[in-house]
Amino acid sequence: MKLFAILLLLGSILAAAECAPSSLGEKETLAKFQELDRRAQSAFERGNYAAAAQQYGEAACLVPRSARAFYGLGIAQAAAGRFPAARKALESAYAILPDNVMPLAMLARVEVAMKDINRLKEVLRLAAQRFPNDAELHSGLARFLAESHFLDLALAESLRFEQTGASDTASAVALAVLENGVGAYEDAIRNAQAVVEQSGVPNAVKASAAGVTGLSYESIGDREQAIKNLTLAIDLAPMQENSYLALAYLYEKGQRFKEAVAILERGRKQMPESVHFLLPLGSNLVWAEQYQAAVDVLNELLRKTPDAWEAYVRLAEAYRNTGRPNLETDTLRKLAQAKPDYPMVQILTARAMLTMYPVDYPAVMLTLAAAEKSAPNDADTFYLRGKAYTATGHAQEAVAAFQRAIELRPMDPSPYYQLGLTYRKLGQAELARQTLSRMEHVKQAANAPRAGQD
Repeated sequence: MKLFAILLLLGSILAAAECAPSSLGEKETLAKFQELDRRAQSAFERGNYAAAAQQYGEAACLVPRSARAFYGLGIAQAAAGRFPAARKALESAYAILPDNVMPLAMLARVEVAMKDINRLKEVLRLAAQRFPNDAELHSGLARFLAESHFLDLALAESLRFEQTGASDTASAVALAVLENGVGAYEDAIRNAQAVVEQSGVPNAVKASAAGVTGLSYESIGDREQAIKNLTLAIDLAPMQENSYLALAYLYEKGQRFKEAVAILERGRKQMPESVHFLLPLGSNLVWAEQYQAAVDVLNELLRKTPDAWEAYVRLAEAYRNTGRPNLETDTLRKLAQAKPDYPMVQILTARAMLTMYPVDYPAVMLTLAAAEKSAPNDADTFYLRGKAYTATGHAQEAVAAFQRAIELRPMDPSPYYQLGLTYRKLGQAELARQTLSRMEHVKQAANAPRAGQD
């Protein structure tokens, strides 16, 4: 292998290229080496990586065949962010001591830091060739690569770990996680389920395996098995909040909002201080039409986490559905003030303002002007502007606004309806008839079954 051949040469040439000759005798050399090694370790432990690298470099010059010196130099240079120098030192350490896995394991980390994928693959191939049965090496590489978002390479290392035959349930779960991440759902289910069924495995590990099984079942469309396994994960480890959140999300996707609420409330009883339950709980309470409970939960969240932007929208929705337009508008105004670039916040605010009594139409128009500035081609801006013009007796301006809304979103029947009514007010009966007829065609087209559907 090309890299392997290069590594065999490096150990003998680095010292000659970079080190001055030493006049110390054998005993003095050993004593000096030990002193440098101690000083380097002390500097490294204090976080003084540059000093550690300097000491290890001097030690490597004194004893050019010391894998310990080059390995220490490599990790010190890496910690100092000097990755090319770290690579060179670690390659030398491996060339001197090719039966030790540590230089290759560290070298893989350096290649990731340098984003040199080709060199990383070469190091991994060399590790697979030289240490095919080292389960700890391949398991550790798999986890590191997964954390670094190299999922394909991580999966390959996990498979190498699996081929060693080692019985490491944590690594088996990690393999299942990777398989789920790259779309190998059946394999993920098989490996994770084996951990769940294995005797003597801690409940926390079984819970993680059951969670992976559930997520993989969801990915292949078997939602009931997904729910069953995520429920098992909760039963096995009641203090793992991710299982509650994942199960609630599955219920939410299936529009089973009350069941989502129940599982989130169960999690909240176990972990009352966690804020991670509040937004999904408040949202599902809104969708389950439990509006006052939603208001209480969402207000609690905003007291604890004022930048939970979506909570403002859900809270405004709860106020709207309980006939409190003033509170709805105030909530959206707070969101617009704190997060002016939140999507559609000005439109949502204008829509809420139009439901207040009395309506402040100049304020509505100002809000819609801000909405148009941030999203000039949003049909809702012109639709709401048309309604405001109609209500204030500006029928011609309303016609132009509704026509623009139709141009931007021609398959929405609402602006056709409002435009037809406006034409009637203007006494233009034929235009009103044509517009309302087009509205009916749009509604029929929206309700027509698509090709391939029953």
